[in-house]
Amino acid sequence: MTYQEGLKQVDKATKLLNEANQLIVESVMNAFLFTWQWWAALAMIVVPWMIWGIVRNRESTARLFSAGLLVMVLSEILDTVGVSFGMWAYPVKVVPVATINFSFRLSVLPVFVMLLLQYKPNINPYLKAVFFGVLGAYVGIPALAKFDLYKKIDWSYTYSFLILTSFYLLAHWFSRLKTYEKLE
Repeated sequence: MTYQEGLKQVDKATKLLNEANQLIVESVMNAFLFTWQWWAALAMIVVPWMIWGIVRNRESTARLFSAGLLVMVLSEILDTVGVSFGMWAYPVKVVPVATINFSFRLSVLPVFVMLLLQYKPNINPYLKAVFFGVLGAYVGIPALAKFDLYKKIDWSYTYSFLILTSFYLLAHWFSRLKTYEKLE
């Protein structure tokens, strides 16, 4: 394939992506909007952040949020790759864009990690990581699937367990860094 042929193929793929996104917008607007699943997904975006805003340790807000942000960025990247390669999908979504699922990866996951980091900070981080991985991969994701908020296509919950466990351990490590000094 020549460079010019590659550009033409990318243009063709972009048109197909735009058509796919239009189908998703139509589905959300005409079939899913204001269903109980849509409201549940919206609640999963708003409620965790409200809880965190109320119960967070104010002296550690920046440290905790930095760790949560790390989880958001990593999960956003990996989730976009997984959706793009057809490993899973999010049928019902609050925001009608093909690869976006704010409710789980940008709200539930990071807030849960931040709460785990904050409470009982002296518990073995490996135990907390396994707890987070098990709860996310074997309880949370299957519950999302049961309510049509997640569709597993070519994926194993065990992969999710390993990834979520790793996310927690990275967030734990990141939250313990001694580089949070005042800027002067």
